[in-house]
Amino acid sequence: MRKYRPLVLLALLAFLTAQAGATNLIQNGDFQAGFAGWTIGTTSNGTWGPGYPNIVIGYPFPDMNAAEGRVGEVSSTGLEEGGTLTQTFQSSGGAAVISMDWAAQGKGNYDLEGGEFTMILNGFQIAQHDVGFIGNGEVVYGSFSEGATLLNGTNTLVIEITRRFVSNDSTPLQFVTGIDVEGNVPEPGSLVLMGSGVLGLGAVLRRKLGF
Repeated sequence: MRKYRPLVLLALLAFLTAQAGATNLIQNGDFQAGFAGWTIGTTSNGTWGPGYPNIVIGYPFPDMNAAEGRVGEVSSTGLEEGGTLTQTFQSSGGAAVISMDWAAQGKGNYDLEGGEFTMILNGFQIAQHDVGFIGNGEVVYGSFSEGATLLNGTNTLVIEITRRFVSNDSTPLQFVTGIDVEGNVPEPGSLVLMGSGVLGLGAVLRRKLGF
């Protein structure tokens, strides 16, 4: 019955993969529950813009909510300033993929610097994009998908949206959504259960296939 051994190995591999599947460690990354789970803040001289941040539905991302701002400086210094979204989460450590969708829309007839989007994990920048200048009414889209290593315990993800100009009623709009931290490392207790399950599955298949 040796010809069955590849089938057994494939079955065990499938079981192992299912148990170690990625899990989204971020709560409400699509803002379906408003800002629940997120701490809203600003940089030292930053603002989300008067009346912001908001939650918008279905625009500029179809079928998705997004956090919306009109970020910039409170007073002119020429430095990148704006709004922040922060969430802490627990992990057993190990590799992860961190992703996010962003967009910027030109509004008004001047001051059309679209802004800068940055992801910071545990105090370290892991992704950044400067939109640059965009046209009035133009919408620019982008996304991040970055590999990272999580700590065993508490982790902190910060999303920064900044501009080098004072926020006003001609400032472009910025949007973020789809914030996701996919961790692939199971909890230690899950590893024990996984090992027991693999051994049990192997014993059953040996009896069934007679090897």
